[in-house]
Amino acid sequence: MKPDRNNFEQWNEEHALKHDLDKFYNHPNPLFRYIENKRIRKLIELAEINKDDKVLEVGCGAGHILERVPRGKLYGIDISEIQVKRAKMRLGDKAEIIKSAGEEIPFEDKFFERILCSEVIEHVLDPIPLLKEMKRVLKDSGILSLSIPNENLINKTKDLLQKLHLTRIIAPKKSGWDLASKNNLDEWHLHEYSLNLIKDQLKGLWIIEKICKIPNSLTPFRYVLKLRKSN
Repeated sequence: MKPDRNNFEQWNEEHALKHDLDKFYNHPNPLFRYIENKRIRKLIELAEINKDDKVLEVGCGAGHILERVPRGKLYGIDISEIQVKRAKMRLGDKAEIIKSAGEEIPFEDKFFERILCSEVIEHVLDPIPLLKEMKRVLKDSGILSLSIPNENLINKTKDLLQKLHLTRIIAPKKSGWDLASKNNLDEWHLHEYSLNLIKDQLKGLWIIEKICKIPNSLTPFRYVLKLRKSN
């Protein structure tokens, strides 16, 4: 059942309990890990983080990405109390972690030099308020590094593996990550993202400086975009 504004936070908490991100990032399939590691490396690389930059990760989850950011004054927000606790345990004093929705970021206008938002926008009720709020708290010269899933390719690949009885490749029993074999739109995703959809949503808010296809142009399971604020 899809959430609404009344139960959205509870819905997120239920999924945070159900899907342990440690199992996602430590998936036993080396190709799966390669794709996700490349996505994270590119997300951080495109942000071009400097030593003194204030960096916010919107939807920081359990802190797996902030853990890998090598410099800057780090902040993370997440709507899930469970994820906030996990991130604080993981990161200690490396980052300031706050429970907050991405549509109501508790910082003043133009506070951050850099923002990271990784595989989050497909989970929110309405992506536009989130995109506007990230623009509000980013400095005019700042960078938003954003990643999205290519839902169509991901689900077509899952369907093919199911037909060939090869789902164990992406969802071996020992992984404990059964979401890998399911249609994301039946579980935690509320929007069927594509490059065309995100381009349409960014119009008038953000300028796309660069698009990276992960892991490559032939099989772009993920897109990482370097964005600047539009006027």
